[in-house]
Amino acid sequence: MYLSYIFIMKITISGTPGSGKTVVGKYLSKILKLDYYGIGELMRNFADENKLDLNQLIRLLEKNKELDKSFNESIKELNNKNNFILDSRIGFLFISKSVNIFLDADLNLRANRIFKDQRKLENYKTVKEVKDEISKRFLSERKRFRKLYKADFADLNHYDLVIDTTNMNVKIISTIILKYLKSLK
Repeated sequence: MYLSYIFIMKITISGTPGSGKTVVGKYLSKILKLDYYGIGELMRNFADENKLDLNQLIRLLEKNKELDKSFNESIKELNNKNNFILDSRIGFLFISKSVNIFLDADLNLRANRIFKDQRKLENYKTVKEVKDEISKRFLSERKRFRKLYKADFADLNHYDLVIDTTNMNVKIISTIILKYLKSLK
């Protein structure tokens, strides 16, 4: 249905932890029949293989610039491809001619989403603990990426579309994105 107006599409989805990036990215990839790439999944797989929880991985990345760069700079290889969705905080920086989307939501809602998800490598006992950790992670990533790439992924000027996903489900968010994509026709 939507493919009739999308010939070559590169979409990056960034945002705050728990805002819906991965769920929306995967949902849209199915609807639009686009490949999906998730940097968070690569990082979680690396952490799992190395017996690290997510917080240990973040501390490792803060200390090891080369490891951090290896995750993020592998994104550049996607410039040789078309028709994909990239779930990455800084995908906008590396993917040329892409539609860049930023998702955000209320911090309490994001913390509740993550707590209910029971994500692998994230073993939180309370929603408050999730809230504290995702706030730390957000600040850590902003600091690391500013230092490594001189870019702030939280600067909304980098994005073509910004959506507050508070009180929205994946279908509503995706409908907003699809309408935006259709307007680019």
